[in-house]
Amino acid sequence: MNSAEQYRDDAFEQIVKIGKSLGNISRLKILDNLVQSRKSVEELASAVGLSVGTTSKNLQLLKKVGLVKEEKEKNFVFYKLASQKVAKVISLLIDISEENIPELQELEHKLKTKNSNIRSITVPDLKKQLYTKDPYLLDLRPSEEYQMGHLPGAHNIPYNQIEKRMDEIPRDREVIVYCRGRLCGYSDIIGGKLSLAGYRVKAFNNTVWEWNHSLEK
Repeated sequence: MNSAEQYRDDAFEQIVKIGKSLGNISRLKILDNLVQSRKSVEELASAVGLSVGTTSKNLQLLKKVGLVKEEKEKNFVFYKLASQKVAKVISLLIDISEENIPELQELEHKLKTKNSNIRSITVPDLKKQLYTKDPYLLDLRPSEEYQMGHLPGAHNIPYNQIEKRMDEIPRDREVIVYCRGRLCGYSDIIGGKLSLAGYRVKAFNNTVWEWNHSLEK
């Protein structure tokens, strides 16, 4: 093997470390949560259903390969994506999976079929509707994530508070619900419930990051 081939092999051996770090459901869920906003290890542990210790170990692995970094604020430590490129990788990974994995396509089809009383709205169509109509944008994420960034003019009612606060949602405007993106079923599930309650509803299944990124194109 010549020096160029050896260099190539050695380089790929380093790059594969990132691939290995992504080959774990818990770590993917951690990264998906961090696409929304920075979080403490305790918040991430609760979000992904792991112990604080196990979550911390996963975060250290992700930090070691440069996918996340720490941010200290007074006596608190938060974790965030190392760069916007990481969010782009997660978005592209979902794109490729949706296009090529039949099992994921079937899962998404079942979710849409179960909530067939609402339609989805794409990024381009939502842009047009914001300029030509007056939809009521409903952000279903926890308030902490909403405060870190949301769609323009969106109102926040976390998904676990919808039934108690449904009267806050106007009935004379079309409601567009969104949550954490394409792998979060709440926009379809909550949208379906609102539709059954008599609201005109569409589901926006992209993330806030994907929305903001689309504005840069």
